[in-house]
Amino acid sequence: MSLRSRFTTWWAAVFHNDVLNNQLSDELAFHIESRAEELMRSGLSREQAHRRARAELGSLAAARENLRQAWGTRFFDELRGDLRYAVRILTRSPGFSAVAVGSLALGIGANTVIFSMVNAVLLRPLPFPHGEQLTAVMEANEHEGGGDTGSSFPDYSAWRAQTRTFSAMAGYQFHDLTLTGFGEPSVLHTVVTTSSLFPLLGINPVVGRTFSEKDGERGAAAVVVLSEQLWRSQLAANPSILGKTITLDQRPFTVIGIMPASFHYPLSQSKQDLWIPLAQDPLFGPWMTRPGGHWLRVVGRLRDGVTLKQARAEMVALEAGRALADPADDTGWTVHLKPLHEAVTSNVRLALWVVLGAVSLVLLIACANIANLLLARATARSKEMAMRVALGADRRRIARQLLTESAVLGLAGAALGVALAWMAIETLRAALAERLPQIHTIAVDRRVLFFALVLSVATSLLFGLAPVLFAGRSDPQMDLAAGARSGVAQGPQRARKALAVVQIALAMMLLAGTGLLMRSFLRLTSVAPGFIANGLVKASISLPRFQYSTPQQWSTFSVDLLRRLHEQPGLRQSAMVAPLPILDGFVNLGFLVEGAPPPPPGVSQTADYVAASPEYFSVMGIPLQRGRRFDVDDGPSRPPVALISAAFAQRYFPHENPLGRRVMIGFPPDGNVAREVVGVVGDVRDATLSQNPGPMVYVPFAQAPFWGGELVVKSSMDVAAVAAALREQTKAIDRGLPVTDVESLAAAMNDSVTEERFRTRLLAGFSALALLLAAGGIFGVMSYSVSRRTNEIGIRMALGAQPRRVLRMVLSEASWMVAFGVVAGLAGALALGRLISTMLYGLAPWDPATFALAGGVLIAVALAASWIPARRAAGVDPMKALRHE
Repeated sequence: MSLRSRFTTWWAAVFHNDVLNNQLSDELAFHIESRAEELMRSGLSREQAHRRARAELGSLAAARENLRQAWGTRFFDELRGDLRYAVRILTRSPGFSAVAVGSLALGIGANTVIFSMVNAVLLRPLPFPHGEQLTAVMEANEHEGGGDTGSSFPDYSAWRAQTRTFSAMAGYQFHDLTLTGFGEPSVLHTVVTTSSLFPLLGINPVVGRTFSEKDGERGAAAVVVLSEQLWRSQLAANPSILGKTITLDQRPFTVIGIMPASFHYPLSQSKQDLWIPLAQDPLFGPWMTRPGGHWLRVVGRLRDGVTLKQARAEMVALEAGRALADPADDTGWTVHLKPLHEAVTSNVRLALWVVLGAVSLVLLIACANIANLLLARATARSKEMAMRVALGADRRRIARQLLTESAVLGLAGAALGVALAWMAIETLRAALAERLPQIHTIAVDRRVLFFALVLSVATSLLFGLAPVLFAGRSDPQMDLAAGARSGVAQGPQRARKALAVVQIALAMMLLAGTGLLMRSFLRLTSVAPGFIANGLVKASISLPRFQYSTPQQWSTFSVDLLRRLHEQPGLRQSAMVAPLPILDGFVNLGFLVEGAPPPPPGVSQTADYVAASPEYFSVMGIPLQRGRRFDVDDGPSRPPVALISAAFAQRYFPHENPLGRRVMIGFPPDGNVAREVVGVVGDVRDATLSQNPGPMVYVPFAQAPFWGGELVVKSSMDVAAVAAALREQTKAIDRGLPVTDVESLAAAMNDSVTEERFRTRLLAGFSALALLLAAGGIFGVMSYSVSRRTNEIGIRMALGAQPRRVLRMVLSEASWMVAFGVVAGLAGALALGRLISTMLYGLAPWDPATFALAGGVLIAVALAASWIPARRAAGVDPMKALRHE
């Protein structure tokens, strides 16, 4: 049986079984009876005639099958004819078809791009076996009011040994190590992990092996697992790399395996070069034996049949037991569990859904616009449809033809939209990878293609129903009798106005939401961070912990480097700091004020901790409000000192002079060090631009050095010249040290709000498209109304109506539509504002100024779109209009 025959048989059998069987029985009985009557006229009896007729026509089943094939073939032929006619009728109106297909392509393409992000990040499961069992295990201190954080290694070890609800647990952290021996020194993004991570995730290397339990023990040989990207890019895809050593932070590590390019863990990092055992890490390895500290990120796999609620109850009980055993360390800490997928995507989940909702509104506006165009075409084709009905065409047949035309538009728009989406994703993939969790690659896969297909079918039905309903309610006799008379059919005209109102309402929602985000972004970027970024260049230097293992070596290096920089004409204003505000995050530590009572339970007493060289405050433009800054004499042999921020002084010394008071604070492992407050400096937003300045404590870098930090240079030279000079002076001390992340501080600050800028620009683009489509809808409705009322307007003007009155009449009609649309859109805008309230900075979700501005812009654009048809109406020549009538 041919493909066509199979299709027609299947179609008939599945979709038309009952109706077809009745029809086939009636047709079969008719044929048998007709043939029997012919045979009876030749002399046969009725019984003989019927017997011969049945024999000639074959068995009942065979006859039914033959007629079923004919019925299905007829439907297939009709469908093919509908498609041919639809293509022919649409190609006769290339302007209309281009506008409709282009609008759909933009709407479906934009939806496909955003859905590909939502699909890759939110909808698809984690790329690990039974990923739904993976759970993030976090701790939070209810007394201090902090958010979720990691655990200490002793806590992790106790959980792993005592849990019955988790089948496995693993801990990890990440930082950078320096690779030498392969050309210029390079900084690699390194994941340090317990040996249980890879078995827990169920992922195997491409070649070699992962870590064993012995690799995770203190004193074991240093081993490393490489990423496939690193192996190919920097190690020349050396096939004999297994068993060889590479030098990381001046220590040899033996390569034992290579992970596939598709593997990423942690999923929150866009780039991972290698993995090493936690015990072999120069930074976090020594912290494994230290009680307290909440630095280790923990992931667990639930046992089969165990719910998250059961696991949470067990972990809370375990934590309560540890608090009783060691109240000095564990009081106030509790365990929080989240599905790993939810924990990874929590920061982007709302933003992605909001953007998908916004682009869906754009598509709805496009559908309303096309429905308006189709209604106009249906009105113009009313005589054609009436003639077809008069000639015997069934209304269902006409409806099917109109829906076929809509389907052709929808499929053409979907095809072009998917092509545009594919090009956009290929262009934006690298940029999107930096902004979204790396769960799956963002691509146009089968699910995305199915989404685009469903979207095209849904939109075809959505905008195709309008002309179908109009055709179903029309009166053929009235349409034929109308002849050449012009006028406005009230039914379709009201529908077109209603669609225009819907467009304006949806555009109002989108404009208001975008206006809120834009004003929030402008307020965010205009915030004074507390320092001056213009004219500054920043660079990162990390010291190999195996080579520079003591704080004395860190301090000596920083003093030597800053001395060399101060001797260079263009680098004299240089400073060392760790961490750099906003760009490096923050270090929040608990502290005590000597002589003051301890804080009551439930009250947080922490401050952000910064180590800075004496020149830091003058280079960054942070003002001194009281006392003195650090100087070169504040070295390791001198009494410990500190500077505090104005917010610290206001909160903890509200009615007294803080100078001379002693604050006990320190970075692990040194613990609290009593430091004399020698000065108060201005507040700095060190966490994010959106977070108000909190208490900060600055300590001299020479007294509390880090194993690296950020160089900040104020120079009139360009960034490239400063970078070359910094690398030259660093190599003069140690040729194996790389200087990385050299860029303008202002540019780095600008990049810190990239996510907010990206989503704001995206929504602004969608809003502009929505505004354009809404304006086009108003223009189309008013232009069509004027064209259909030309004779009426001519009569009015012949009877004395002035052009200004006609102009006012048309604009008044448009104004009512705009007013209804804006008012209807306000309710949706209020709901949208509440939804995105957590994404706003310094702005209420019902901000009246933003809503008024959005409404004003929409009204102005809509009335401007109505002006051209209004002017055309005012310029009608009464004599020509009446002569045409």
